[in-house]
Parts: sequence; C-alpha cells; structure tokens
Amino acid sequence: GLRQVAVAINKLDLVGFRRERFREVEGEIRRFLGSVGIVPSFVIPISAKEGDNIANASGKTGWYRGPTLLAALDSFAPAREISGLPLRFPVQDVYVWDRKRIYAGRIESGTVRAGEPVVFSPSGKTSRIRTVEKWERPDLPEASAGECVGLTLDDELFVERGEVMGTAGNAAGSALEISASLFWLGNEPLRLNGRYMLKLATSETEVTLSAITERLNSSTLEIIERHADRVENLEVANVTFSLPRPIAADAFEENPRMGRFVVSVEGFVAGGGIIREVRTGTAGAQGRVVRLDACLMTEPDGNFIDLSQEAGPVEFEVSPGLVDRMGQGEKVAIRLRTADQLEKLARLAFGHDLAFEFRRDSGGAQATLYRFLPVRPFVQDETGPVI
Repeated sequence: GLRQVAVAINKLDLVGFRRERFREVEGEIRRFLGSVGIVPSFVIPISAKEGDNIANASGKTGWYRGPTLLAALDSFAPAREISGLPLRFPVQDVYVWDRKRIYAGRIESGTVRAGEPVVFSPSGKTSRIRTVEKWERPDLPEASAGECVGLTLDDELFVERGEVMGTAGNAAGSALEISASLFWLGNEPLRLNGRYMLKLATSETEVTLSAITERLNSSTLEIIERHADRVENLEVANVTFSLPRPIAADAFEENPRMGRFVVSVEGFVAGGGIIREVRTGTAGAQGRVVRLDACLMTEPDGNFIDLSQEAGPVEFEVSPGLVDRMGQGEKVAIRLRTADQLEKLARLAFGHDLAFEFRRDSGGAQATLYRFLPVRPFVQDETGPVI
C-alpha cells in the first residue's frame, strides 16, 4: 500500500558527514525495503540537531545532489480521492417497500448517479440506476464515497448481500482465487488446506488455504520459510485462498476499499490482510442471464415458459410488469431442465414475494409462479352477508 517513500538518515553530524558511511547505510536500507517490494523515492542524509538538509541544502554534504527532506515531501503526488476511484457499492441489504426494491449500502468508492448503467459482481446482472435516495431525500442526483444510500433500478433484480455494484465496463473482479499478504493473530496456526471464513466488504464465504508461498518474521520481515504448511501466531505470510464460488474483489493497489479482508475462525477474527492479485472468473461467470419476459408464451392454458432446452448455468430476471400481472391473478408455468434451475427460480420467487409450486410429471419438472390475491372481507348488511 506504500507507493511514495522518503528515507531520512539522521545523525550524519556524528560521523563527520562522511559520504562512505552514508552510502553504507543507504545500501542496507534499500536492500531491506526491496525485500518487501518498496523502492524509496529518496534517501536523504540529514542532521536534525543542526538542521542539515531539512529545509535548506547543507554545505557539509556537497557530495549529495538530491532534494532536502521538505522538498522531497512536497514533491509527492497527493493521494487519489476515493470518490475518484471506480464505483464500488457493496449491497448490504435489499428492502421491498412501497412497490419498489431498494438496494441499500455504503458507497466504498466512486460516485453513483441517477440514470447511470451499472453491473453487479460477481453475478454480472445489469440495469440502470433509477433513483438515489436518503432518508427524507428521495430524489438525489448523485452520492459519493462514504455516503450510505438506497438505490432503485429500472429492473427489479434479485441480488443478495455481498454483491458489489460497479459501472458498466469497470466492475469489480469476480475472484475464484486470491493471492494476499496476511498477518495472523490466531492462537492456532493457519494451516495449509485448512478452511476458513473470509469477510470482504459485505460478503462472507468459506475459503480454502491452497498455498503458503512465504512465512515472514513480522518484526524483521525476514523470510522464515518458503512453501510452508502453516503460519504461526504473529507471523506475516504471502498466501493463496481458493473459493468455492466467485466473490467481488479488487487488488489493494487498485482499490484499497475493496482490497482488504479479515479471516475468522469459529466467529472470532484471527487474521487480516490485503489482496495482491485477483485470479480467475469474470462478471457473469455464474451463468447466462435469462429474462423470463423474453421467453413468455401465451397459450390457451395460460402463460408458459419452456426452459427444458436451456443448457448450462443460468440466472433469472423478471420485469416489474410481469410481476404486476401475477399480482392481478395471472400464473406462469415454467418447464425446467435441471435442479439448478429449480433452485434459482425458487430464489427469484422469494425475492419478489411470489408463490412457488413444483411438480414432476411425464413431461418433466414444472414450476408455477403466481401471487396470492388478498381476500376481500365479508360485509354484513340488512339482507345478510355479502362479499
């Protein structure tokens, strides 16, 4: 995470401002920092006591041609504002209220704007932001990093906690494998091939420790062992985690807000780290998105969708219009091919407050989606009960 480093070597006055001694210490510093991937922009000889090379160049170090300490610090580029980074909006929760779905969360980086096309990682689902809302401010034009907001979309997508919204063409990576640097705090060693709970933004998933590239002493950063089988308490390590399903993640250098994680054991935080590299998988890797409206056929028996020829993993979407039609009493029968389709359809029904029925006959598996209609109360008048 350190991109700009200046090193000041102090007390040059105690060695007579000798160039040879400075070069000796400079070499040791550069080798040490190089071992952890840091290249200093400047190494500056100073005497804090006498003010040499602090604010003004010293005549006692004529052999040094670099900047003073203050000039070196002034030359550093300002850190990039997180609002200027790509949009990352981890979904914290989804609320169904007032006939609309509100996707709630905190903007970790970038800016959300009404009307902007967006994509969710890792599912790859796409839509467009309809409104940006806060409490008693339901129609904001935009909101930036650090703000907690609710968003509505043009499409009623079923996305879960842990999905991360980004802009089209600049979404978070969908990680199936993560290379990371980690600091271990657990009382028990972190073990190769062990299973652990990894928490990143609003996602939480079980991972397998598939490689321990290096174990390091956390005080000296000296390498203890390469290709190790464990990491002990208070050690640093470069490791690889394998994931059973994709999660949204970024390398720490690209987006620090989405590049940090913690590892927990039995509910207790046992380590933390930063992501060095995200490998394998892209947005949409979980399956082709099938819009039920596009497959809908109206037959004499009613609405019908045939998915029996749909091979491979899929994700389902449904428009607000079709949901409204089911709310008015229409039913949709769906012929299925796989158990995975059945699970995805049940999750869709749950997310849209729809009733879901399943049966199997000679033609295969079939599900039916509909919405329960409210029962009108009986009204009593002088002639008797009527509906």
